[in-house]
Amino acid sequence: MPESSSTFSSFLLLLIIFHLLILCPSLSSSESEVHVLDRELLENRTNPKQGKTIRKPKCCEMRSRSQCSAFPRCRWCRSEALDDLCFSKAEALRLPSQVFLCEL
Repeated sequence: MPESSSTFSSFLLLLIIFHLLILCPSLSSSESEVHVLDRELLENRTNPKQGKTIRKPKCCEMRSRSQCSAFPRCRWCRSEALDDLCFSKAEALRLPSQVFLCEL
């Protein structure tokens, strides 16, 4: 009888561990798998009148100074060390001033 109870308790313990692994996928995933919120999802809106999704262009998609300057929420930033790029206002404020010089 004691042998069957130890087998049952071992089975129960394995079952609990299995359920924990299923319910907590972050415990079973490796540290290299980091899921980052895609900014593109934040850029989509639905037009209530037409029922269509309007996609606002992202600042990082702008490849020229004129394209970037056409949108008030974007800033063109120049750099001697890196390529000149277009950033959102918030991103431009966080860039290191030693590397980038952003238009106001």
